[in-house]
Amino acid sequence: MMASHKSKQYWLVALKVLLLVLALGYMLLKIKEERTTTLEHFKASFQIDTLPYWLWFVGLATLNWLLEIYKWNVSVSTWFPLTFKEAAKQTLGSLTASLITPNRIGEYGAKAMYFPPKNRKKIVFLNFVHSSSQMLVTLFFGIPALLLYVIRTGDTINLSLWRILLGTGILLLLVVVAYSYRKRPFGFKGMTLSTLWKKFRQISIKRKTGIVGLSMLRYMVFSTLFYSILRFSGTDIHPEILLITIFTMYLLVSVIPSFFVLDVVIRGGVGVWLFSFLGVPEIVVLSTVFMMWILNTVLPAILGSYFVLTFKPTPR
Repeated sequence: MMASHKSKQYWLVALKVLLLVLALGYMLLKIKEERTTTLEHFKASFQIDTLPYWLWFVGLATLNWLLEIYKWNVSVSTWFPLTFKEAAKQTLGSLTASLITPNRIGEYGAKAMYFPPKNRKKIVFLNFVHSSSQMLVTLFFGIPALLLYVIRTGDTINLSLWRILLGTGILLLLVVVAYSYRKRPFGFKGMTLSTLWKKFRQISIKRKTGIVGLSMLRYMVFSTLFYSILRFSGTDIHPEILLITIFTMYLLVSVIPSFFVLDVVIRGGVGVWLFSFLGVPEIVVLSTVFMMWILNTVLPAILGSYFVLTFKPTPR
């Protein structure tokens, strides 16, 4: 029995080390793959006279993650008491562990590991609500922004009617598929769209409103950060047009599936394509995406690596 326990401990340590090595390798790989011009543009921005700007950027990035941690605290507290410190540990630790998974889907399993097995199904559901609220806000701001973007740049892009109809058809198809699968298994045994809806209704309106409100605040914070970095990089475009394009970019990248080795590339590619119609240089957009990635992913993932190393499985 003792040998079995020690064996599990060794495997846990090995898993922690593997996760950290993969996460660190991922971040170093992405930095190495960045174009030389992008890195040079990024390094050139580090000057003594730019220190106030960088304090502003780091402050916004910190506020973004504090809101994310607090939102997770509010989400989990629906059914389980959770301190802000524990929420920080789970949020940052799961970020590091999920870097090596497509669309950071591993975050669901990583957060669930902090709870007893009997509660993990509920935690996965709460994480689904937690993440879906951010997607809801992205759609709320992104869809009107996309329409406005098409209106403002329609002559340049020359979108045809059949593409709009195709998009509408795909959306309707997704609705039909979702309705058809409402009573079929969804991820876990006994979990269907119908049961998800029933569980969702058990959450009080006040708490759901709070979660969506925090998601909206987060959206405003990281959009402001992106906007600020673009301005810092010399982009001289009307604020309204700039925000419309930023909201459109976040909408498009949120619906495009991405593997961990391609996420920065996809964000950069979508950003370059959208901002090219506004005359923003490619190097400015790529540098902004790279800075956002450093501030919002790399730095919190480094902090999260400590929580991965100190993670201890929750007893049954």
